[in-house]
Order: sequence, then structure tokens, then C-alpha cells
Amino acid sequence: MTAVMSQPVSAAKAQDIVAMNVNLMINARHLQKKDLAKALGIAPQTISKKLRSEITWTINETQAAADFLHTDVATLLNPNLTTSELFGINKTAAPDDSENGGQLVAGHGFEPWTSGL
Repeated sequence: MTAVMSQPVSAAKAQDIVAMNVNLMINARHLQKKDLAKALGIAPQTISKKLRSEITWTINETQAAADFLHTDVATLLNPNLTTSELFGINKTAAPDDSENGGQLVAGHGFEPWTSGL
């Protein structure tokens, strides 16, 4: 039995992943690209090109973007990042015998009115 080694993320692919995730976070959080550009110390036109993967991200810019977005560089490099993960909307860790299959359940105050009045 041979062990499967994971391949390192290529620089070009990493650039695309960072651009994709920064775009995802900006849009999901309704942030302004010009504010990100200011945080990175670059022109708004330059950030637009970075977000389209036309210009590469330096390590320092990637860290500055992570700081601006209140996340870490590893999150920006996550090729499977979803909007749900950004907002912490995940299934609970409840085991399948919890009768809800690990699904989120609405908290107190979300129950329908059943008083019949």
C-alpha cells in the first residue's frame, strides 16, 4: 500500500485562491474594495487587478488583506472556503443519534405560536 502525498499549491493557483477568497469575503461582508486598497497601501485600480488575478499578491499584501478581513492567511489560501464558513454557519457536532442528524436548530424564541388565540 503506497501513501498518497498531497501536492503543494502552485504559486499561480495560490494567487487565484487568494483572489477568489478575498472577493468572496468582500462581497459577503459588503466591504468596499477601495478600503481594502487603502489598507494595503495600493491604488484602487491595482486592487481590482489583484482581485482578477492579473497582478500577483505579495506575502505582505496577503497578510495585510487577512488583517483587514479579520482572518488569517490560511483562510485566504483555503481552496474550499464557502460563504457559510465565513459566517460560522455549519452543522453542529451533534452525533446522528441526536434525532436531528447534526443539523442546526433554531433557538428559543423561534418557535411558531401554537396557543390557538
